[in-house]
Amino acid sequence: MAVLGVSHIAIGVTDIDRALIFYRDALGLTVDADYEQSFPADMGPELHGGRAIQRRQVWLRSSASQSSALALDQLYTPAPADKRSDIYDLGIHHVAFWVADVDAVIQQALQLGFPAIVPHTASTKDYGEAIVGQIKSVFFRDPDGNLVQCDQRVAEGDV
Repeated sequence: MAVLGVSHIAIGVTDIDRALIFYRDALGLTVDADYEQSFPADMGPELHGGRAIQRRQVWLRSSASQSSALALDQLYTPAPADKRSDIYDLGIHHVAFWVADVDAVIQQALQLGFPAIVPHTASTKDYGEAIVGQIKSVFFRDPDGNLVQCDQRVAEGDV
């Protein structure tokens, strides 16, 4: 038995419409589904603490990967707890996407009001890879403050 890849990453947000400006418009992900759900308190209490849940969920994918997805969740009731981690804290502290052109993503994000954080170039060794190469990288905060990284593989002369 082996992991075949990432199925999806789910991110809680306070306003999906606002979050879509970042994930759809700045990063270029495509919305595949958008719906609301209700779960009774007794459905999976070990997963959500026995709370009755009402939420909106939007699924996004890149045109390059139809197998991996990003799911945005907006909790209507009960009110969500704020448990975001700072980078390197316990739990998931950021998500990263491969992009074709990190400079274009930076420009699009800036036009939409999302400042670039620590744009830099790193060795592929910093990503745990044996093959030596370079990766251009940048961080952003989505409208809810979640940390998102975009990475682009580059040739040695392109940095």
